Amino acid sequence: MSDETFLSAFLSHVGGHPRTMKTRAARVRWGMTPPQFSGPLHELVANAHGNHARVVELLDTHPDLLEARFADWDETPMEAAAHTGSRAIAEELERRGATPTVPALAMLGRAGTLRALLADRPELAQVSGAHGISLLFHAALSGDPETLQTVWDAGARVGLDHALHGAINARSPEALAWLLEQGAGVTATDWQGKTPEQAARERGLDDLAGIIAARA
Repeated sequence: MSDETFLSAFLSHVGGHPRTMKTRAARVRWGMTPPQFSGPLHELVANAHGNHARVVELLDTHPDLLEARFADWDETPMEAAAHTGSRAIAEELERRGATPTVPALAMLGRAGTLRALLADRPELAQVSGAHGISLLFHAALSGDPETLQTVWDAGARVGLDHALHGAINARSPEALAWLLEQGAGVTATDWQGKTPEQAARERGLDDLAGIIAARA
């Protein structure tokens, strides 16, 4: 994957991220300029946001970095895969022995596992993923209303409006409709300043945009 293709994919994955990447300095921080990595961990975490092939190559060479945290971003490979909806990467990390975080379980749509975990430890419904991204956003990335209902029943409420962007990233009308039924507002903007409807239309997801427009 070329740098340009990877950066484009990265940007599309993080379309729902509300606070970062609004300035050139932030874009440099998050790897939005042509990558100049400080080391293999930096490169691994950056690529865990969407470049599966490179993640495999890096882990084959540096297996000790599987669950390492890149301090500059306060982020692990699993956390990076989770908040970008990079299911294949999260599953690759899990296959190699990494433990999925609660947000990663939500992104993966593991409703049964989450239900049992949250029944035993309901406080985990309040956890967030990397960069403070909400559990509801991660659940929306699964595209699965059952997963959303599971974390909601356990008390997850933070990030309801922003989670619409997660449903759009998942291209899931079912998740989108579920969020709207819970009262999600339709004006929360992504890092580009786009509302959920605008983001959906830009991606050619007119069916999702129509669902939002009908509730506006």
